[in-house]
Amino acid sequence: MGVFKFLVIQSVVVILSSLLAWHISQYGHQPTAYMDEIFHIPQAQKYCNGSFEEWDPKITTLPGLYLFSIGLLKPFQQILSITNRELCSVLNLRLVNTLFCAGNFYLFVVITETLNKKNQQENYTLLKALTLSLMPLLFFFNFLFYTDSGSLFFILYAYYYHLKGSYPAAAILGMISMIFRQTNIVWVFFMSLCNVSRILYKQMRLESRETHTICFLLTHSFPVFVINTVISCWSYGIVGVTAIAFVLWNGSVVVGDKSAHEASFNPPQLGYFALFTLGLSLMHLVTVTKIKQFLNNICSNAFVYMVAIATSTLLIYQFTQVHPYLLADNRHYTFYFWSKLYARFTWSRYILLPVYLFSLWSINHSLSHIHSMIRGCLWVCICAALVPQKLIEFRYFVVPYMLIRLHMKGETTRSLLLELTLYILINSFTLHRFLYKPIFWPNVEEPQRIMW
Repeated sequence: MGVFKFLVIQSVVVILSSLLAWHISQYGHQPTAYMDEIFHIPQAQKYCNGSFEEWDPKITTLPGLYLFSIGLLKPFQQILSITNRELCSVLNLRLVNTLFCAGNFYLFVVITETLNKKNQQENYTLLKALTLSLMPLLFFFNFLFYTDSGSLFFILYAYYYHLKGSYPAAAILGMISMIFRQTNIVWVFFMSLCNVSRILYKQMRLESRETHTICFLLTHSFPVFVINTVISCWSYGIVGVTAIAFVLWNGSVVVGDKSAHEASFNPPQLGYFALFTLGLSLMHLVTVTKIKQFLNNICSNAFVYMVAIATSTLLIYQFTQVHPYLLADNRHYTFYFWSKLYARFTWSRYILLPVYLFSLWSINHSLSHIHSMIRGCLWVCICAALVPQKLIEFRYFVVPYMLIRLHMKGETTRSLLLELTLYILINSFTLHRFLYKPIFWPNVEEPQRIMW
């Protein structure tokens, strides 16, 4: 990897995010805390003042972002001789995420190299890393004081060490990621499942030469399998036990205001995620070849697809969940996504089913180079992360989307450039809408801004 090229591209991404944070904070567009920042920034400032016993009960995540930010900023206080208020200003807290932005770019590079066994050209790796760094949901929150960038950084850092076989380090980083967002336990579970699948497959290859079945393995080699699994996964097990103990002690995975984040059964979330992934990876997932293969697959498995459509229709009809926040706040794109489409035209929930199925098939087909056990683990964890969520929140899609994109192979330079162009256009639109097209609420003086 050319260090100079890497540093130049990384610097461009970080400088761009930093300038946006500075511009938003200093030029009156949004110099004060906005949306969820009204909880995050005051809490971080309390920590900055040493008031670690104070906690806003409206906050639903653990204090990883605040602890990391204070640990990072505090050393500069003596150097710059500034007060706590100046140190933990809105701008400085927002700038913390630019470091996570740099870290995520680095992780996109090294994970892409690891997954491709360093067989890809340097320019391909850097272009893919740059493109993923500008993914609209991730990029937008790089210049606000939100948990998304830090959460993704630590879970990707954990996954990198997992790929390298350093499982205790991966478990520790996974634990840290949970302090940013508790639901990251799902992705620690994914890593442990990958380990179990690897051990299972290896043992089946070694000891079941004639009949490669799980039944044979469990009948003849179960003790060996258990021992190997414990040796390989003990660190993930500690994280899992800790997470279970926390949930039992706390009464929920959510801290603070639990009423707004109660678990539900919302299988249509998979359809929303599939549509989201299709829209952002259009150039990789929608090709003439894939459409032909999908149609051939339907012809070959007509009964399976009929069952899938019938089951999906029933699930949508019976279990579509509408969170009160979804229709109560017109500052999110999901409000317009729901109110202008799904709520207005109920039939659209069903007519999009073929698009959902194609999206899911195309995503799975793009991951066909991965062993079926690992793919199965990934889909299980995507379901575990999304289906219990009652609220449609695009930010919940970022980690599974990134894992899928990092594992995709065969992207051409042309398709990556098209993807990059799409991301730049979306980012330009959303930033312009956020900065220069505010909306106003009755009896509220401050302008409101539309965001993801």
